[in-house]
Amino acid sequence: MKAFTVMMLLLVSLVAVSAASDATIPVFIKSAEIDGVDVEPFGINTLDIERNENFELRLELESTENVDDVIVTAFISGYEFDDVRPIRDSIGPIDLDAGITYVRRLQLSLPKDVDVDSYKLRVDISDRNSLNRIFTYDLRINTERHWITIEDVVLKPGSAIRAGEALLASVRVENRGQRDEDDIRITVSVPELGLSDTQYVEEVEVGEEDEGAEHFLPLPKCADPGVYEVKVDVAYNEGHDRTSANGQITVLENEDCRPAPEPVVVVQEQPNMTEQSVEEPAAKNSVRRALEVILLILVALLVVVGLIIGFTRMNN
Repeated sequence: MKAFTVMMLLLVSLVAVSAASDATIPVFIKSAEIDGVDVEPFGINTLDIERNENFELRLELESTENVDDVIVTAFISGYEFDDVRPIRDSIGPIDLDAGITYVRRLQLSLPKDVDVDSYKLRVDISDRNSLNRIFTYDLRINTERHWITIEDVVLKPGSAIRAGEALLASVRVENRGQRDEDDIRITVSVPELGLSDTQYVEEVEVGEEDEGAEHFLPLPKCADPGVYEVKVDVAYNEGHDRTSANGQITVLENEDCRPAPEPVVVVQEQPNMTEQSVEEPAAKNSVRRALEVILLILVALLVVVGLIIGFTRMNN
């Protein structure tokens, strides 16, 4: 019996120690607003909110005791890509004094591809050692009545293309609205080159995608090389709603359009014919005079020789 009593006392002591160490954080949310609209916790009311929107959560916090290092985290679970783009925001650590109301704001963003459904917005309040306290608020994430998005644009042969070749473009659109869409008009253009092509997608049901026909834009043969803007315009809901996207292509030079090289004129220096023509007669005249002088000398010698021979014969 004594042993049993000792065991019971130990058990009660352990429970008491555990309860003391596991006390819940004494912080409460007095009121909450989402974009100025009051929301009540634990399923009292449900707020409708559209995806692809940012919203502000305004909280009024109050503590029954002085608490240090409090962290407040608001989050929505169930998003497909929560590990990459979580829907959450956090503030803290902050110190709270008992009996004082604190106003804190958190900013959350709903991705465009979050499923249309009912969700819980959870607000977790915690500190270093106490058990955390969670408040939940019901949300209905909705979408616009008419909403088409451009999901992808594929250019062929790529973002760099030679002048004179054809640019092929495929545009994939998705219907993220509440209604099926008919006769979606898709236009791809290169305004600086005066190029444009329009195709129609007959129907895209809610939650579905469609690529439609390929767009054909032949570039001018001798377009100036450089970077040009490519525009994609989508009109839907009988033309009342529009969305657009921009990109760029690099146009490369077409070698056939290079200007022909200018002919190179080579000027060869010709000999001075005037000086030659003047020098040649002068040289000829000098030779002629020299020959005439030599001839006169020979004639004179012959005359002298003849005289000598004549006088010799007369003496004999």
